[in-house]
Amino acid sequence: MRWAALLGATALGLVVGRTGVSAQVPSWTLTGNLGAHDPTIIQEGSTWWVLSTGPGIQLKSSPDGLAWTQAGQIFASELPWWRTYAPTMGLNDVWAPDIHYYQGRYWCYYCVSEFGTNNSAIGLTSCSSIAVGDWRDDGLVLSSESGAQSYNALDPDLCFDAAGQPWLVFGSYFDGIHVVPVDPATMKTTGSMSSLAARPNGIEASNIILHGGSYYLFVSIDTCCEGVNSTYKIAVGRSAAITGPYVDETGAAMLAGAATVLDSSGPRWKGPGGQSVDQDSAGTWIIAYHAYDAENNGNPTLQISDLYWGADGWPTFFPPVAASAPVFTSQPLSATVTGGSVALTAVATNAPAYQWMKGGVPVAGATGSTLLLSPAVAGSYTCVASNTAGTATSAAATVAITSTGNPGRLVNISCRATVGTGANILIAGFAVGGSGTEPLLLRASGPALASFGVAGTLPDPELELFSGATVLGTNDGWGGSAAIAATAAAVGAFGWTSGTSHDAALLTALGAGPYTVQVAGQSGDSGVALAEVYDATPAGTSTTGAPRIINLSARVAIGTGGNILIAGFAIGGSTSRTVLVRASGPALAAFGVAGTLPDPQLAVYAGSTLLEAAAAWDGNPAVAAAAAAVGAFPWTSAASADSAVLVTLPPGAYTAQVSGASGDNGVALIEIYEVP
Repeated sequence: MRWAALLGATALGLVVGRTGVSAQVPSWTLTGNLGAHDPTIIQEGSTWWVLSTGPGIQLKSSPDGLAWTQAGQIFASELPWWRTYAPTMGLNDVWAPDIHYYQGRYWCYYCVSEFGTNNSAIGLTSCSSIAVGDWRDDGLVLSSESGAQSYNALDPDLCFDAAGQPWLVFGSYFDGIHVVPVDPATMKTTGSMSSLAARPNGIEASNIILHGGSYYLFVSIDTCCEGVNSTYKIAVGRSAAITGPYVDETGAAMLAGAATVLDSSGPRWKGPGGQSVDQDSAGTWIIAYHAYDAENNGNPTLQISDLYWGADGWPTFFPPVAASAPVFTSQPLSATVTGGSVALTAVATNAPAYQWMKGGVPVAGATGSTLLLSPAVAGSYTCVASNTAGTATSAAATVAITSTGNPGRLVNISCRATVGTGANILIAGFAVGGSGTEPLLLRASGPALASFGVAGTLPDPELELFSGATVLGTNDGWGGSAAIAATAAAVGAFGWTSGTSHDAALLTALGAGPYTVQVAGQSGDSGVALAEVYDATPAGTSTTGAPRIINLSARVAIGTGGNILIAGFAIGGSTSRTVLVRASGPALAAFGVAGTLPDPQLAVYAGSTLLEAAAAWDGNPAVAAAAAAVGAFPWTSAASADSAVLVTLPPGAYTAQVSGASGDNGVALIEIYEVP
């Protein structure tokens, strides 16, 4: 409530801001006596009441929540027991009241304290009616003492869990925010405390509310009580349990200093905080708080706003835009497989909830845009997307399982990029799976690209094949090799017309394991090159478990226009194959990669036809499950802008394109995996 003025304002914890954060949030138009600090708000019948910090707990009333009148105070003088716990407190100086109606009474928790120490006590008073004012002293609830307790008995708030059990959340500087059960018979605390949030540069004024099955911890962070110099902010975190752990929108822990900011200082209203979140008699969520008025000597002033809930479940001061019914922009593709997995993806607009159906019957737990069937189950599938404005049903996709034909597999993977020097050469990784050895054609095209209108090609690519740090082969000019030309024709690679070009190639056979292909300028020069890996198994001879390409990856500096990342892949055989395509940007930072692409967007094409597109993966559980199944490194944040496509595709040629969603540049990693 007040300690930031003593301990400083430097932000040490992680703070994430929501879109539109500003002290100029939509607020009610209030008139009358509006001076208030740490307000708590409630309705009794048709009358609104605000209780706030001040001599004896200040009272205000209003017939409509808009026009406010001062209505006295709860305590005319100090209670004798207060100074036992706060000997040097200000005269009748009572802080941060909290008011709730429960079991036929109005319960007001409050605190008394010595400024700057944790010599503090939380007290309780109650009445049958605020208007009648028959307040009784219910005594001490909780206390803290300098040198005896690390917590601070400050800023209490009564809250309730899903079972209706009351709890008391409290705390401030020192060791942060805590919650403890309350005995409904006495309204006093009982049992053990749980730690919820901490922040070295200021956290206090906590409230917990339950909404949509989640608990939301509202706090005030940073510097209070310095008028227009206050840097107070209203912030929030979320948890599945009232005792935590609470995290911000990015998944960062509030116990580690994280918080998602809802409101901060603007041109007039400075340091908003000391908030109280509740529902009015009509069930509308509201938030009362104070802010310092830069146009009135920095005086703390009552503010009241409606509180809304975004489609992501997080609170916001801004009303939602009127919803339109979902419209599918991506339809699921039918697939015939010999076994393994099938991934069906359907994407709709307007923030829908999804439910997959098999033969018109809901598939249990299938509530994402991607349905991963592992193993595949034959049937007809549709996806129903719904929001408050309506529903839409996708086209039907048929999954069929056959015991004949050649199983689908990756037969070609390629990556085109600008090749630099040093760490900026083109490095493409691939993996071979199955048993036995796999015949492969590896190519590095530079000059050969000029016939396709590609400008600035790498004039003399050098190709090297590695297993770990071991060089397995190298080539800096294919020399018109008849064997390479014949293999290229057999696998469908575009022909190199000049036997004297400096394009490079290798023919090899490799067993199961990971490999890398490195393409650099033989003379240390730069330019555009294409790295290609082809399965040279004779057509029609592959079987389940045979050696095959199972993965491609390439890390590239991505630009705009012709310098976006383009990776090609082809599926051979006669049946469909499930693939996971990932574009990692922000996720690479954890590996020490600098200058990552902040917002990679991914698109998968068949020729010029867009099949799937993705930005920010949103923690898609099907994508996470597929990544784990193929051994891809995990993305740890569901809120990251990394993107992925999980889809089952029929035999054919495809491209995956990665670019910056905002037209920006940076390093990204493209990965294409066969999903078993």
